[in-house]
Amino acid sequence: MIIEKITLGSIGENCYFVGDPQCMVVIDPGDEGEKILTHIQEKDYRVQYVVLTHCHYDHIGAAAAIVEATGASLLIGAKERSNYFDRHVSFCGYFAKMPTLLEPDVLLNDGDVITVGPYTFQVIHTPGHTSGSLCLLCENDLFSGDTIFYRTIGRADFPTGSLRDLVKSIKEKLFILSDSVRIHPGHGEDSTIGFEKQYNEVYKWEKQC
Repeated sequence: MIIEKITLGSIGENCYFVGDPQCMVVIDPGDEGEKILTHIQEKDYRVQYVVLTHCHYDHIGAAAAIVEATGASLLIGAKERSNYFDRHVSFCGYFAKMPTLLEPDVLLNDGDVITVGPYTFQVIHTPGHTSGSLCLLCENDLFSGDTIFYRTIGRADFPTGSLRDLVKSIKEKLFILSDSVRIHPGHGEDSTIGFEKQYNEVYKWEKQC
């Protein structure tokens, strides 16, 4: 299985390409659409789905361009759709120009499975960073958006965020996964579930809930 990362935009958002050349998923194409499309064209990828882990501007900014250029379907959490169209939640237009927002083709719920060629992605609803944030688990790889990072957690002080929900999502939905699961976050470097269970700041933040 191919897993490639391109870091985009002024705050270093990670966009992922996951799958095989003929059935590729693009996760969180947040900015620099031309750079993403160049990568797709150079690799001769056929993009089947664009999946957004949450609605913030730095994760969705190039989604419309990728969908329109490739014919891919746009997928987002069912509980994130209203946030996606609310610029006071997404911050679209505040820190970067207002992106084109397309109506999602599929709304994802906790426990849904996305099938892409020989691969399956399990949808894990992880509210906290936003109310509709989700993570995607494919085999032994977790694409965590801004829910969890190397040694720390996502912010919970943005609109629809909740520290209590974020801590619960991490401890009850992610830390139950195998220690060997690799974490591919929305910003920064990769980690593993086992490492984060030992060293993540979630335990410090838990005391403030």
